[in-house]
Amino acid sequence: MSKVKRSGLTDKYWITDFNYLDEVTQQFNLPDRVYIHDVTLREAEQAPHVALRPDEKIRIFKALDDMGVYSVEVFPIISPEDMELSKELVKMPRNAKVFFLCRWNEKEVDFALEAGADGVIIECAGNPWLNKILFGMSEDDVIERLVRVAAYAKKNGIFTTTMPWDDYLAPMPFLERMYKSLVNDAGVDHVVLADTHGFGLPWTTAYIIGKLREWVPGTPIEMHAHNDYGLATIAMLSAVVGGASVVHTSINSLGERAGNAATDEVVIGVELFLGLDTGIKLDRLYPVSRLVAELAKIPIPLNKPVIGDNEFTFESGMVVDSIERLKNTDRPFAPFVCAPEMIGRRKGYNIVLGKMTGKTAVAKKLEELQLSATKEQISEIVQAVKREASIRKWSIPDDIFETIAREILQSK
Repeated sequence: MSKVKRSGLTDKYWITDFNYLDEVTQQFNLPDRVYIHDVTLREAEQAPHVALRPDEKIRIFKALDDMGVYSVEVFPIISPEDMELSKELVKMPRNAKVFFLCRWNEKEVDFALEAGADGVIIECAGNPWLNKILFGMSEDDVIERLVRVAAYAKKNGIFTTTMPWDDYLAPMPFLERMYKSLVNDAGVDHVVLADTHGFGLPWTTAYIIGKLREWVPGTPIEMHAHNDYGLATIAMLSAVVGGASVVHTSINSLGERAGNAATDEVVIGVELFLGLDTGIKLDRLYPVSRLVAELAKIPIPLNKPVIGDNEFTFESGMVVDSIERLKNTDRPFAPFVCAPEMIGRRKGYNIVLGKMTGKTAVAKKLEELQLSATKEQISEIVQAVKREASIRKWSIPDDIFETIAREILQSK
């Protein structure tokens, strides 16, 4: 699909054009488009405390499919019910591909073949030290086994991706040997670079993706990363800058430990900042995030980027005044990450009253209550709100505000 038009200003958002300067982009090796491989159905249950029933996973799968993800990853071997669910997902009417995560074991590949999966993602530790300590395997042993299982999958006619994880703790010469063997000897279709602990700097990831492109030219590269250091989203963008065409993301960043790259953040970053199409319906980002949060019982943090409620909720008097002044201009969305409806939220924004509240917010709340006040009364209400918020150490509910306002208005 074609690249999204590169412009920092549209009718839904306003971001910097500096991202598109030739001096910035001349070193980029961008693909024609980016494919979203969603790992929520696997990684979410690796997050502590999360357990999803089969019917809940089906609801999430349908939502992901409707949103436009290219592929969805499942891990059938977890339980008998997950094995049955995986078969059911494959048979459902859908656009998204269903890939089975398999350990480097031919029997798990056989199950994927039997179930009719669209592809397999064969995983193992890509860190030689870890394999030596855990399994007593040499570097040669690791490469031989991974190549053997990948070749078995390809021989049986299934789309094959390999994901050796913990790559960033492996020696570079070992990575080169392993990836070259996977492509040249096993004939895999895609390879995944995995920053399992998420400590690669952005330019580090772009560099390693570039090395992979040198080692296995013409083979599509995927990126998988975790968010232990808060770098998962930028890892995906950096990988795309380096030439990766598939990124692994999870709704609400759910995953092992600190989670994976958040789907909403990566999609917005790829589409807005890099100007590439992801195939995602942007107005489904917030609804799908809400659905997953409800089913996984892990709330969306208020201050989460892109979809967190604080992105469209304001207390500061100066900020609320600015938003109100900009409402009737050609860029009413200027204070926001984007127009809220672009990601599936209702139009408008929320005002909370607290210690930072100013006159504009109070006047707006009074208008909603159909209460009239003089400038002096508004100033008095503002001060009363600040005092109450300081006592509560939080914002004040609308009913408390109404009580404060009526008491002041009736006392004059």
